[in-house]
Amino acid sequence: MCESSAYLVTNEGEKRIMDNVVYMKPEDGKVYLSDLLGEQKIVEGIIKEIKLIEHKIIISEK
Repeated sequence: MCESSAYLVTNEGEKRIMDNVVYMKPEDGKVYLSDLLGEQKIVEGIIKEIKLIEHKIIISEK
């Protein structure tokens, strides 16, 4: 499978915020995420890095 995990980088460090991410859309300072089961999350921040081999999405707070 090709799902990824999403992480939010804050002043306290890196925190996993969602597993099995299959959809991601950055828009107006927010990142919209959906997982394999349809759960959705909206995170304020910007995409900092995507590591395809590690299936890792890193989002940085604004």
